[in-house]
Order: sequence, then structure tokens, then C-alpha cells
Amino acid sequence: MIDIHNHMLPAVDDGAKNDDVALSMLQEAVRQGVQHLVLTPHLYEADIIKGTEPWKDKIEAGKQTVLGLLDEHDLPVKVTVAAEVRYQDMLPIILEELDVLIAKKYLLLEFAFHSVPNNLERIIYDITRKGITPIIAHPERIKPWQRDPQRLEELINMGCPTQLDIGSFLGSLGPNTEKLANFLFDRDAVHLVGSDSHNLESRPLYSKPGHDCLTERYGVEYANLLLKDNPGKILAGKPIDVYPVDLSPPKTGWKDKLLNIFKS
Repeated sequence: MIDIHNHMLPAVDDGAKNDDVALSMLQEAVRQGVQHLVLTPHLYEADIIKGTEPWKDKIEAGKQTVLGLLDEHDLPVKVTVAAEVRYQDMLPIILEELDVLIAKKYLLLEFAFHSVPNNLERIIYDITRKGITPIIAHPERIKPWQRDPQRLEELINMGCPTQLDIGSFLGSLGPNTEKLANFLFDRDAVHLVGSDSHNLESRPLYSKPGHDCLTERYGVEYANLLLKDNPGKILAGKPIDVYPVDLSPPKTGWKDKLLNIFKS
């Protein structure tokens, strides 16, 4: 398996707080059968407000620490370092000065949980004009999309893959998040899943449980597509299939409407 999204670099964000935690997370990834980790530390505007050099130095130090831990403990897992980039006004500078892409093509892009820009389609268009494909990080956790999933539809139809957190469809990140995750699965609007692991307690690695859950629900080929095949293509800089979707709400019959009236 390939974990396309996690926070295992030590002491760089709200993920692994030190080398010991990072080592435990790396060991757990190996135990669960993960062969490749894409390390994606958060990148917020505050991280680079005074320039990009401190960010570069911090990430490089974390990378060298992880490589040292893998070598010292003989852990059979590969790592690639990218970033989970929060949408911000400094995004053009980030893309120009920082090595945040996966395979120099894919950008793991997240939005604030309680708001998304109104001109989102234009933002995505400007990114794709640079030859970059945004991967929409955990859309199922974004409150405006939980209320109106159709606002996500255009981004997918523009060719943006979605990456769901495994904890979302396992039910550990709240009922609204789980509901939207399952809705997206039902509409064939999921292209990747990742652990988004921050530690081994509150935000643990769920790669094997996630693969098992998807296998039970949809079959092993689909589980492999989201945890092996599509992440592998992204690491190789290859395109993945992103088909048009319809995220309009299901039509409600008169019986359902009547039932909703009584419920309210």
C-alpha cells in the first residue's frame, strides 16, 4: 500500500511531535503493510510569511531525521516528501519557490474547514494552467461541502482527484464527515484515500483497516485502486482517471417529504 497523506515528519507541524513519535508511526506503517509514505506536512501562510527559507530548512531537517530512522532501524518503507498546502494568497510564491509537489505534477491542496473561496473554479483553473493537478484533500471534512456537496462537483469535473481520510469512512471523524464520505463513494467521486495520520492515539494510521473496510464494501480491486494503483500513478507523475460526477441531492418522493415533515 501507499499512504498518500500523513504527518510523520517530526517537529514540523501538528503531527509527530518528536523523533520517538515519528519512529513509532513509521514502524506502525510497516506493520500495516505500507510500502511507500508520501510525507505531507502542513503548509500555512504563517509558515512562510517572513520568507520561504525557514520552511525549507525545517522540512529538510525533518526529512533527514526520517531517513536516518529508516536506516538505523532497517525499516522497509520508501518515503517521498511533499506538503499539504492550505489555499492562501501566497500560493503562487509557494509553487515557484518550494518543492511541495508530488512527482512535480500533483499538489495536495486543502481548504479551511469552515469556508471555501467563492471563486474556487477560477483558482483551480489558474493552478492547472501551470501544468499542476490539484488533489483535493479530505473534502468530506469541509463544512460547506457537507451542507452542499454539489459545490465540490465542478472541481472534480475539472479533473481534480479527491483524497478522503480513512478515518472519515471508518467513522472516527464525526457523523457529518462519515455521511459525506459515504455519499462520495456512492457517486464514484473518490480517487484516493490516505491515513492523514498525526500520531498513534487520536489520529492513528488506518491503512490496513481502511483497505479491509473498502474490500468488504466494494471488493479488493476497488480497495487496491484507492490505496495502491492510483497513488502509484501519482508518484510516477501519471494521470489517473477522474470521470464527471453528479453530486446533486437525491430526489425525494412525496412519502419521504411527508416523513421529513413529521420528523421536523
